[in-house]
Amino acid sequence: MAESQMLTVIRVWAAIAWADGVIAPAEADGFRRLIDAATLSDDERALARSFLLEKVELTEATLDHLSNDARAGIYRAACRMALVDSEVAPAERALLERLRSKLAIPGDVAKQLEAQVPGFSR
Repeated sequence: MAESQMLTVIRVWAAIAWADGVIAPAEADGFRRLIDAATLSDDERALARSFLLEKVELTEATLDHLSNDARAGIYRAACRMALVDSEVAPAERALLERLRSKLAIPGDVAKQLEAQVPGFSR
């Protein structure tokens, strides 16, 4: 069974947060709030919390079942998550580019989505 879209969003955010090798305290706090507020089963919530403990990798299988709107939302949210520690590290930028490619979001659309995130610039 495919995981819920909310769990997919959390998994993608975790991959972005881990891209620079660590989860900053602000990122971890944001994750905990997101996980607590999300509509998840107990098993999904436990799995989501595990994303804080070990590095999460982004796979194409994670993204296969998403609508175009969900893909755009995930990319925009990933840009916000990359910026949450007030710095977009080179590894995070590289992961955002990989994510954009895997989500099949054209470059011009990605720039529009990035422009919707205050403080995000390339």
